[in-house]
Amino acid sequence: MSSIKSKHFINDISDYFEYDEDSLVLKLVKEIDYENINFNLTYYIDENKNLNIDSIDQLCQKEFPFIQSPSSKVLEQIFLRNKIAKELIINSVVQRKSESLKFEKNNEDHKIAINIAKSVVHDLNKFIYKNKINHSVANILLANVEGDINFYGKIDLLLKSNDNWFLCIFKFSKSPYEDKYKYEAQLQKRLIESNSDIKNVKVFIFNPLADIVIKELKLQK
Repeated sequence: MSSIKSKHFINDISDYFEYDEDSLVLKLVKEIDYENINFNLTYYIDENKNLNIDSIDQLCQKEFPFIQSPSSKVLEQIFLRNKIAKELIINSVVQRKSESLKFEKNNEDHKIAINIAKSVVHDLNKFIYKNKINHSVANILLANVEGDINFYGKIDLLLKSNDNWFLCIFKFSKSPYEDKYKYEAQLQKRLIESNSDIKNVKVFIFNPLADIVIKELKLQK
């Protein structure tokens, strides 16, 4: 575990689960010891080693179902574009070796995704400079099974300055889904605050396709 994660008791469960692209579920890949803080998760794992609680994406889809159903082919193309763009952004954060992020594209096959990711990395660099960011935590997996609702979610990026924590959520849509974004952000914020000593997280949406590219979301406490 990285020093920043251990210092703030961030309970990242990435080592225990992998996402199965075919079945769209988390699969247990490392046994959880009885003494481990995450042992309660074993009560939600079935005989196929699948974690049987909702993801944040599933909860968002239940709360905000598609009003119109685009063709599966169109959806697949959008999901692939978004997946590649997000991976490129996260990779730039993970590979960060200086104050600024360096954008590195892995291939030229997905030019739209590359251009989107490059734009977000540019905006992230401005954000990092403006807010005097000194630590980053990317791509962590958190779960909550001790509240009124059981769920898990992937946190793309947490940034830390001397005084504040910032949750960065990446979106790539021209449509204004602010209520859905707030719902998703509230769930992510809840995961963070129940799996660490981090409180009062500020939440920002990064969306290069929106009128306001970097927008802070005001959430209920």
